[in-house]
Amino acid sequence: MNCNMNTRLSQFIDYATGGNKADFARSLGWSPQYLSCMLKDCRIGMNPLLSLLAKYPELNARWLLLSEGAMLTACGDAIKAQLTHLLNIEQYLPVMTVEEQQRIINNNYDFDADTYAKWDALLIEKKSAIDGRIKAAMERQKARKSEEIVQKPCNQ
Repeated sequence: MNCNMNTRLSQFIDYATGGNKADFARSLGWSPQYLSCMLKDCRIGMNPLLSLLAKYPELNARWLLLSEGAMLTACGDAIKAQLTHLLNIEQYLPVMTVEEQQRIINNNYDFDADTYAKWDALLIEKKSAIDGRIKAAMERQKARKSEEIVQKPCNQ
């Protein structure tokens, strides 16, 4: 592995674990020291390379080895897009029906625009209700404090 490949591996570690080398090493069953040595020495054996590609199928081997193409394979881009879509849907879980949640469990997260509009309205309604309860609780607390002040005898 040349040092340019070392740089590309570091870039992939940034992608895979946000730059946490210890987490990345552990994800492969390696010690953090082993990974550190590979990165410093600019060398990697065939077995660690195969482990890396097996664990992270979205990693484009041609990019890692030869600096050709993109870091992620088309499959990797699709996985990333799917995860982004799931993260966007996750905000709606509190207002979804059981059936809608079951669709997600069954890997069917293609919902129409009307469903998203319904969820947005339900989220706004839920937030408004929560805000109302918070405001009422704060007003009750303020009223109690006012009562305490009125009821306290003056020290003369």
